[in-house]
Order: sequence, then C-alpha cells, then structure tokens
Amino acid sequence: MQFIRQKQQVTTCPQCDNVVRLDAEFCNICGKRLKGSNSKTAQATPQTQLPQTQIPASVMPPAPLTEPIEEQVEEYVDDVDEDLFTREDAIPHQHIPAPPAEIINQLQHLIEQSGQMEKYFPADLPDKAEKLSAWRKQLQRARACAELFELPQMLQVDPQQAFKLRYHLSEAARALDFTREYTVKVIGHAGAGKSTLLAALIGQDIFPRLAGGAVTGVRTRIRLCGEQEPEEMRVHFMTRATYDELVKQTQQALQNTSNPRAREALSNELAILVKAGETYGEIYLRSEPHIETLPRSRWKDEGSRFVEEPARDSQEPRVIRLVDYVEYKVHAGSRSALPPGSILVDLPGGSAGQLRHDAIMREELNDVDAIILVIGNNRFGDDDRTQRIFELVRRKIVQGRSAEVAARMVFLAVTHWDEINSFASLDKALGSLRPLLRDLPADYASYHHHGPNNDYFFYPLRGLDALMATLGLEKQKLDPDRAQEGREYVGRVLSVYPELLQLDPSLPSTANAQDFHRVSQKQHEAMLRFSGLPALTRDLQSFLTDNRYEVQLRQAETQLAMALQHLEDLCWEHLNQNGIHSRDLQELEQEMHARKRKRGATRFELLQKRTNEMHTAWADALKQFDTVISTDNNPFHRALATAHERAMRRIKIRIMQGYFDVFIKSSSRSQEASPAMEIGTRWVDIDGWGLIRALRLSFSAALERELNEPARTLAEAFLIPIAHKEEIDGTLDITRVALGEFGGELDDIQKSYNKLKRGIREKARDVCLYVTMSELLNEEKYAPSKDDPAVSALYHLISAPGKPEDIVQQARQLMGPILDVICGNLAQSTEKRIAHLFRYELDKLEERTIYESDRLDANPSCVAGAFADLINRLYSLLTERVLTSDSLRQQLDMLQDQREASVDRWVELLRETEMLRSCKVLTLTQPGEA
Repeated sequence: MQFIRQKQQVTTCPQCDNVVRLDAEFCNICGKRLKGSNSKTAQATPQTQLPQTQIPASVMPPAPLTEPIEEQVEEYVDDVDEDLFTREDAIPHQHIPAPPAEIINQLQHLIEQSGQMEKYFPADLPDKAEKLSAWRKQLQRARACAELFELPQMLQVDPQQAFKLRYHLSEAARALDFTREYTVKVIGHAGAGKSTLLAALIGQDIFPRLAGGAVTGVRTRIRLCGEQEPEEMRVHFMTRATYDELVKQTQQALQNTSNPRAREALSNELAILVKAGETYGEIYLRSEPHIETLPRSRWKDEGSRFVEEPARDSQEPRVIRLVDYVEYKVHAGSRSALPPGSILVDLPGGSAGQLRHDAIMREELNDVDAIILVIGNNRFGDDDRTQRIFELVRRKIVQGRSAEVAARMVFLAVTHWDEINSFASLDKALGSLRPLLRDLPADYASYHHHGPNNDYFFYPLRGLDALMATLGLEKQKLDPDRAQEGREYVGRVLSVYPELLQLDPSLPSTANAQDFHRVSQKQHEAMLRFSGLPALTRDLQSFLTDNRYEVQLRQAETQLAMALQHLEDLCWEHLNQNGIHSRDLQELEQEMHARKRKRGATRFELLQKRTNEMHTAWADALKQFDTVISTDNNPFHRALATAHERAMRRIKIRIMQGYFDVFIKSSSRSQEASPAMEIGTRWVDIDGWGLIRALRLSFSAALERELNEPARTLAEAFLIPIAHKEEIDGTLDITRVALGEFGGELDDIQKSYNKLKRGIREKARDVCLYVTMSELLNEEKYAPSKDDPAVSALYHLISAPGKPEDIVQQARQLMGPILDVICGNLAQSTEKRIAHLFRYELDKLEERTIYESDRLDANPSCVAGAFADLINRLYSLLTERVLTSDSLRQQLDMLQDQREASVDRWVELLRETEMLRSCKVLTLTQPGEA
C-alpha cells in the first residue's frame, strides 16, 4: 500500500511506483530522472495527491486478489535487469471492508467461542489466564465499537471517513480472530532457495526443482496434517469466468500500453494464456471451481506439471496458467518446524520477468501472519531486483503497522551462506545487506540478533545442508536427482567437521563416511545445527505461539485506538458544524445547557445562519463558475468559437452571392464593339477601403446576432450552480430559507431575486457585445491595409487579363482571405476579457466599490450589491415576522429541537467513544456462568 508521510510533499515515480519526495531528481529504486517532468509525474500518479474523496494511503487496505493486469506491468526498461517488475496502484482497486453488521456478527461469534479459547493457545503460555482475559476484553471492546458505527448519526458521516473507520475495525476483528488458520509465507527472488528452505522446514523433499525457469509457478500451500490423515495434493483450478476475465484484462492492458517492453511482455503472457485455455480449458475450466486430487504416489510423476513453471522459451501449453493454487497435505514429521494444522505458503520468485509470478507475490502479501524473506547470495542487497522485493514488503507489511509488530512478523533469511568462505566475501555480503534495513521496520535490528555471535540481523543459512541433514535424520532415501547432492553433502560434512566437533564434542574425532546413508544421525544433527536452520525454526515457533499473542493483541489495540480516535474527531467535527466550538466534554455540556435557556435568542441566530448560508452558497457558485471558465475547451470557449465561425460563414455566403461586387468596377465594352478606340478598352477599379469597411460592418452585424448563444452559455456557467443550490439543498431558495413564509415584502423579495437572475443573463450578453465590438473597432488590428498580402492580391486584379465577369469572380474568391484577416484571432483575444468582465459584474452583486466624493484623492467605500442587499432585506423582514408569526416561531423551534437532538446524539457518541478509549468496559461473562 502506498504511504504518504505527514508534512512532506511526495509523489510517485511514473516508472516503478516508488514513493519519492516531490523535489527528488532521481527515483531511488529505478533511477529514473524525475526533475523537469513534474507535470508528467503528476498526471501519472494522481492518487498521491489525495484529491477530494480519496482515502489516505496510511490507512489504505490491501488491494484485492484479482487486480487488473494493466496494474501489474512496469513500463520501463531496466538497464541492469531486462525483466519487468509489477506495479501496484493502491487507490483504484480497493479492498472494501465488511459492513459493521457483519463485523458485529463475526465478533459475536468469537465471543461465543471464547469459552474454548484455551485450546487455541499454547498450554505453557506464561500468565495464560490473564492474557486470555485481556483478549476477551478486547473482543468486547471491539464489539462495542462496532455497535457505535451502527448508530443513526453515522449515516451523516462522509463515505471516505466511514471507509476508514470500517477498515480499522475490520483489521481489529481480524487480529482478534483466534480461530483462524495462521500462515507463514516464504517470498524472495527467483533462485533464492525458497523451496529448498521450505522442504527443510517441513522435513520432506516434495517440490519440483531444476526446471531451467523460475521453478515454482503458482502459490503453493503446505498444510501440515496429523498422521491419521492421508497425504494428498489438491490442485485448485480457476473457474471459466475467472479465466475469461484474466484474458480480457490482459487484452485491454495490451491495447492501452505504449511501452514496447510492456507490450512484448503482455503479448507473450496473452499468448500463453490463450494457448493454455485452448489446450486444457475443456478439461479443467468449469463454472464452479474444479479441484484435482493426487495421492502421494503420483506427486513425482504428475504433480510437478501443476507447480513447475516451464522455461521461458518453452513452446508447450502451460496447464499451470489455469491453476489458482496448489495445496499439499503432508504429515508433520518429528523434524517439522511447525505443529499439525499450520500452513506454509511457497510463492513464485519475484522480479524474474514473469508477470503472473509478481502478481501472485503482491496479492499474497495483502494477508500475512508472518513471512520468511529469503535472499540468495546471487542477489544480495545491491541487486535492484532484491531491492524491489524489499520495497514491496515495506509497502505491504511494514507500513500501516507498528514497528514492533512488523519487526516480529518478518524473518529475514540469507541462504547459500556456505559460499561465504572468506573475509572479503563476508564484508561484501554484509555491506550489501545493511542498506536493506531501510525498508524493514525502524527497530528491526534490535529484535533480531542471529548468527554464530548473534551479531547479524538476518539468519545465515546453509539451505541445502539443512535439507540434506533433515532428510538424513528422517532416514529418507534420496531421489535419484539428489544423489550427486548427497555426495557433495558428505564432502561438506568432512570439510567442516572441526566446526561440528565444537558444536557436539561427543562426535567421533574423525569422520570417514563416503556415502550419504553412512553419515550418522549425530553427524546429521550437528550439520543441521551448523546450517543455522534450528535458530530460524525456534524463533518461528516462538512467534507462532508466545509472540503471536502479543503481536495480534497489539495489532488489535492499535487498530481500535485509531478507529476510536478517528471517531472522536468526527464527533467534534460535527459538533463544530452545529456551532459548538469547545473541545472539552464538561465545557460542552455547560454550553448546551446555556443554549437551551436562550431559546428566544437562538431563533434569531438560526435566521442569521440561514441567510448567511445564502452568501456561502453564492460564493460556492462563483467558485464553480471560475473552475468551469478556467478550464481549457470549456463550453463558453466552444460556443464563442462557434459563433465567430458562423458569422464568418454567413458573410462568405454573402460574398459569393455578390453583395460586395459594387466595390469591384470593371469595363463592360470589348475591342470588337468599339474598334476605333484602342486606349481604355479595358479597365478595373477596386474600392479596397470601402470593401474592408463594408466587410467589417457586415461581420459586426452577423456576429451581434450570433453572440446570443455564447452569452447564454456564459450566464449558465453561473446560473446552473445557482439552480442546483435552489432545487437540491435549498440554500438559495427564498421560500425554503424563509421556512414557507410568504406575502407582502417577501413576494417582492422573490420578484427582485428573479429579476436579478434575469439581469445576469442580460449582463452576459451586454458584456459579450461590448468587449467584442470594442475590440473590433480597433482598425490597427482588424482593418488590413493595402500592404497586407490578402489586400494586395485583390489589387493585383487591376493588371490581370480576363473578362469582367471573370475578374469579379476572382475578386469574390479573394474577399474571403481579407475577411479572415478582419476576423483574425478575435475570439481568442476576447474570450478571457469577456469572462473577467462578467466575473467583475458578478462580484458587484455582492459588494460594490463607489466614490462618494468628487475629490481625486478621496478613498472609495464599499456598499452592498444587489444580491447582498436582497439578503439583508430578507433577514430584516424575517426578524420582524418572528415577533408576529406563530408558524415561523414554531418552524424555528422545531429546527432548534432537531439541532439539539442531533447535538445530543453526537455528544452521547462522544461519551461512548471516550469510555471505550479508556477501556472502561465490563468484563465478559463466560459462557455457562451466571
């Protein structure tokens, strides 16, 4: 989820969606230059600015598990790694929390189950009775908080604020759910050794390997079951509808993206999806989710094709693209890290150029209890792909949680530690790992002390050694493809045997095993301890037993505290809107009692408030007018341009009809008709200035007619918001403001108000005409001289040969360009002036500036405009009628009663909120108790 730091302007990188400072020159993740492209960045990332009803990212819930493909493509070319990384946009695709009623039902169910809560927590949990009592107390507190959200006054809360309240409450309910399954998810880059580590944790080698690609291609759940349950592999396929929607999203993303690398990646993904659907769709895609079950005996032969991702260059149809997830049910052996009932999730390697894999990883991080973050020594902290994964962990796991909670949830494991075989390689590894702490919780290093000397903030693991040692201790035979690794394992046992003797002095002084099956159990045990896996296993078990209680309870308390604080702020906000400005509950009650004693004065306050709201509504309409007029290609701009075009077209039609031929004079006699006359047989006389004056006069008349529509559009840019406030909220409806009073001067006020609105329309036309015609009178700009190319072309007809009728026809053709010069950029040059002058006239309706003295140095004074004067008259008349009209007094008293009732409800909610914040709730009665 995105996170916006307080008091710091931030934006997001348009390439990698990384949150950066607004003044940053480069993105610290992808290295893209940001300075000088602020406009592009702002357009690409509008959600970072939190406009209008957008939800602050600090409380933003995770994105859903089915996010559009176009949100998953990173549109940039990485100079170091040619893979595409997924993109995450938090705002457009929000996870909608359950409504309060569902949350109440969930909490009520947990309260009813609280009598059997003991079995869900370790028997040896320190102070177990006290901790379970605290858990029950938080359950009751959360239910009481959820019931507050169902009160009638909460219907007045803005949807954005209600969303945040529901989110915090749903997160608290989730944290307090002691009956749900807990999952540990293993994430990391491709080739980090995640599957090997996971196999060592469960003590069974069941995962595909060495496929030449990214190996694990789907989310793989390992459910540890009891010995009495059968081991099986359950392959869950997509439904036909889900598959079709995925194909549709991919096609849309391909059409919408312009980045060549993104298009290539999406094109490949689409081809794989379509090919998989054509080949296997009839078998596995159903209207209802289809599940294929494989017993343990078929895992090796058939199971890998549902888990293993083929190599990128493979042209074979990929049935894996139709798989939603795979779940293994395996026995929790004696060496298993977790007890039966636990779930571990192996995720595809991230940042490996596989769009689907990155999407799965991001989706799975929306819902976690604990994660094992795995780094292989082939991509330490200075690898940008590793950094991207850590950045994703920071947004999904670290942000939105307290540092202590997040620090306990994340277990950082560095595999292939056996390849760190010199001081130089150790210094290099530590130097590249330390920068990764910036994406981990602030105090992560204080909670994690690992390694031989407890001086590492990560678990240094020899992953393959841990797996081989575990298999040896479980006395499992190695698969044929593990035979060579078994021999290499024996060699490593011999090479580190002095270190093993230090761990277990009871080992034989020398080791002489040549084959894997000849390594003794004690040697396997020592090698397992040397691998570093027991430390991770021990801490993980501790977290999922003792620390899990503390982490969940802390998370629930944090979310409830945030919800109650936000609810309290909402109460004060609504009380302030009702004219109560105290922030102290006792002062608030005193103020309420004082207000009730002043019922008569309150009537006049209500009248003043209602008339003042007319000023506010008028000002809001002016703001909306400014917004509309200031936008490019606004309706007034289009109407004005259309009016000018129509006027020009009208005059050009008149030109072709010959209305301006009188300014082109040509002889009508030919040489044959008068052979004796050789001089003056042909002549052309052009009255250019007369033509220009006639064109301007005709254009002015035509434009005056066409300006009606722009004037109407300009007036409606203000009058439409006014009409909305009259009809919808009634703030500018004289009758509703006067609470139904009528007759006498009130009718005159209504007539004056209607006349004022008609005057606005007339003023818009006057302004359009005044500005346009005054601009057109500027002969320097809109009266071309003889030197102008368009006029010169017309005068060239004097010396042009041809018949008189041809000369006239050519002259008509040349009058059009002259008209274009006369019109020029008249619409563009007058648009802003018209809008500003009309806005000035609207301002004068509220307040006018006048000079009362003839002295030149006298200061002006401000007087009420027509609208302000109308409101003042309305207020004066209503205050007089209060004294004589029983109906008006009853209406005002009813409003005051409603207001006081609303205030009372918010005050009561405020009291309940403060009581819950101080934890003053009754202790839960246990089921079965009296």
